[in-house]
Amino acid sequence: MEQIKRLPIKALKFFYFVAEYGSVTMAAEKLSVTHSAVSKQIKLLEQYFAEALFVKNGRNLVLSATGQCLYETCQAAFNTLELGLQKINKKQNDDLVVSCEPTLAMKWLIPRMAQFQAEYQFNLVVLAAGGQVDFKRHTIDIALRRNDFIWSQNLYAEKIADEYMGPVHIPNLTLKQKLHTYTRPRAWQDWMERTGIDFPLYHDVFFERFFLALQGALGGVGVALVSQWMVEQEINQGILQAPYGFIPDGSAYYLLSETDFTTHPKKMLFLQWIRKEMAKMR
Repeated sequence: MEQIKRLPIKALKFFYFVAEYGSVTMAAEKLSVTHSAVSKQIKLLEQYFAEALFVKNGRNLVLSATGQCLYETCQAAFNTLELGLQKINKKQNDDLVVSCEPTLAMKWLIPRMAQFQAEYQFNLVVLAAGGQVDFKRHTIDIALRRNDFIWSQNLYAEKIADEYMGPVHIPNLTLKQKLHTYTRPRAWQDWMERTGIDFPLYHDVFFERFFLALQGALGGVGVALVSQWMVEQEINQGILQAPYGFIPDGSAYYLLSETDFTTHPKKMLFLQWIRKEMAKMR
């Protein structure tokens, strides 16, 4: 514990916020302190380690190798501390209510719920819904949405991951049909324009919902253009094939909240976790 005795603990908090937001100005705003106060604490910590924790990349601050190591250490330590404080105070409900687009909830989020709850020791309540979010009416804490609509500028939005799309079908497919959905009517057209591939299919079949098109592909009805996030298990198990892989379609998934994520420990934990999990698939 000798190093802990000399460690400037306060400076660690300031460092963590600068690393999290990549900006001294943003960190100062989140901590309700001055820019110079943050800079002073960062310099104090750099003196302790006798090396720089950040390097400038244009207008942005990027973590050095030492800074990255320290950030990961702080993230783990602060997450543990937050959970410990919650247990002591017992002021917050044990559940985090997450509204998630239905197919993404069924095929990606729910299969990971047990893993999340075992790691973080609080419950996720998943509500399946898409589009606009009424946080108060449905008592929602956060919402996972694709940016295919315009949400209120008053919401806090954190980008989680890009959307990746690709055609999938069962092995030895005999029915040469394109499966479309009314919820993403331009999906095939956009994919062909981006790839330059004219998929050799002869008929078009339309489904009302994304999940129904995926079920059609699983049933051998044809080839569905789907999100990689929704067919992970089927691809890994060889139930479906993705002959051209998956490419970005220009959209992305965001986590939405009515309040600042940094003021709600469980929201921050979920935000960090879902970014980490989705990054594993790229």
